Amino acid sequence: MNDIDSGSVGRIDLVRAQAAVREFLSAIGEDPDRPGLERTPVRVAEAALELFGGVGVDARGPLASARFPVAEIESPFEEDAGVAVTGGVSQPVVLRDLAFRSVCEHHLLPFSGRVHLAYVPSASIVGFGRLHRMLETLSARPTLQERLGDELVDVMMSALDARGALAVIEASHACAGLRGSRQQAGTVVTVSARGELSDPVARAEIMGLIGSQSQAQVTSAPEVPEGAAGSDQPVAVQGQVLRGARFDPVRRSRSTAGEDDAPLFVEQEASGSEQALAFEASASAAEAQSGAGLPAAETPTEAETEAAGSAAVASSVDEADDTGPVTTNTRPFALPQRFTNLLQPAIPKRPRILGILNITPDSFSDGGRFEDLFSEKRRTKRAMRRARELVDQGADIIDVGGESTRPGAVRVPQEEEAARVLPVVKELAALGVLVSIDTMYAKTAAAALALGAEYVNDVSGGLADPAMLEVVAESRSPFILSHWRGHSVRMNELADYRDPAAEILAELAGARDRAVAAGLDESQIVLDPGLGFAKRRDDNWAVLRELEQFVALGHPLLVGASRKRFTGEMLRSDAQVTERDLPTAVITALAAKAGIWGVRVHNVEANRVALDVVASWREGAQDD
Repeated sequence: MNDIDSGSVGRIDLVRAQAAVREFLSAIGEDPDRPGLERTPVRVAEAALELFGGVGVDARGPLASARFPVAEIESPFEEDAGVAVTGGVSQPVVLRDLAFRSVCEHHLLPFSGRVHLAYVPSASIVGFGRLHRMLETLSARPTLQERLGDELVDVMMSALDARGALAVIEASHACAGLRGSRQQAGTVVTVSARGELSDPVARAEIMGLIGSQSQAQVTSAPEVPEGAAGSDQPVAVQGQVLRGARFDPVRRSRSTAGEDDAPLFVEQEASGSEQALAFEASASAAEAQSGAGLPAAETPTEAETEAAGSAAVASSVDEADDTGPVTTNTRPFALPQRFTNLLQPAIPKRPRILGILNITPDSFSDGGRFEDLFSEKRRTKRAMRRARELVDQGADIIDVGGESTRPGAVRVPQEEEAARVLPVVKELAALGVLVSIDTMYAKTAAAALALGAEYVNDVSGGLADPAMLEVVAESRSPFILSHWRGHSVRMNELADYRDPAAEILAELAGARDRAVAAGLDESQIVLDPGLGFAKRRDDNWAVLRELEQFVALGHPLLVGASRKRFTGEMLRSDAQVTERDLPTAVITALAAKAGIWGVRVHNVEANRVALDVVASWREGAQDD
């Protein structure tokens, strides 16, 4: 990003912050003007924008939108499988392993780790990404671990009108690790609970789902009447979110893997590195553990896992009788480990993968795949099935678009585009999937953000619709800003460059500056060099050759080369569009080595493997 030399951003006075750093360096006997330190005050001030950006910000704000009545939430995937996946107003929602970082107010040193959140909704639930925004706001300020936990549950209780809330924080503190052998740095675990989840039985059941190994005490937990909780079966999955089936404390779903009254821990293998964990917690076991964290469950062998998983699903479907509904804890949607900062890689050392979901009749690669002239519901269902495939293959974000931007394409009316994409955005966001809305219409972007989309991807960089930058600035959502010279219908006429990489770099930086002048914070902006847009074959390769120069602009960089025409020009003339996936994956691997933030692709699996190869290559080089 650009150097910050003066002025203030948000609630941080950067001039005073830089002066304070200079004074501190002088106070410890250093020369703040010596080589190596002359830019340190600026760097520390820039870091403060991120570390303390939550000071004075109302953490309830992210929870005010993307709210969904529980009765409206259905699984779009299990209808054809004949599996009933039910939910109700009283089911707990559990999120595991949300990465966080904060600063201890005693020493102004960082502490970091993971947070597990649970709440019992009353009438509505919130998009899962909004809970992470709440965490990001509360952790971006000087605080104490104990206070952070209390604030998390208090915000969930008040903003969501929740019946109960719980937060478990497991963190390592730099202030402890810096004290030598007498103060070994360990993991500090705190638990805060309110409402129904402060009941010992309910709390212990949730702790069992989270799998905490600590002996943590609950802070400020008010008493609730006996029997106020424990009537629902929650389902928690690592890096995923599922809704639980109704829990009957007398009659449970049977399984040949265990007795009716025994706890059942079933771990089912999933594609790639994902795993779905289904737990049936025992109320009697929870009571025995009241107040303390449960020990970690023993990990079953692969054979035990496969047998137990198959038996649990088969028995709970086959043994349904007239004593009540029996539902299975199957995985209606597999989500990746996603609860990290929106503009940080989802997996360490690996760029994000945006899976392309084009709900269009005329996109160059997959146009018309989901079209149904007579049923919007069927079109949405088909698109959701494809979304599931993309996520199962390893997509971190689903990029949903309803207007083709292929060369020569004619604009689609905003109302038509919105009708295509918004039902899909709503269902994906309700399931906790990170969604990017691919649109040049400000009205579509605003509606998608209200439904829970997290990113806006505008191939025009905000130029096609004058209202777009205002919408994004107000939302504070990440904005993918592309290099653009004009609409698709005439983009080929505009591909005129003397020095392609240098000119495109300068124009992209200029578009960034216009967005900042319009009110966007620089931290919101993801840059995209716009491969294939107003660029000839050699222009695209010139940009890729100089990719590190684009990374050096200081913003996360997205590369979208997938199946573009220039990738197919090295293949035989009769090659299918899907055969361009091979050169796309090679570009992905090379771009990852250049330091990009993400790739936007059609074939997620091939590009995930390419990125995994790069990550393994790097790890091997480090081991050497």
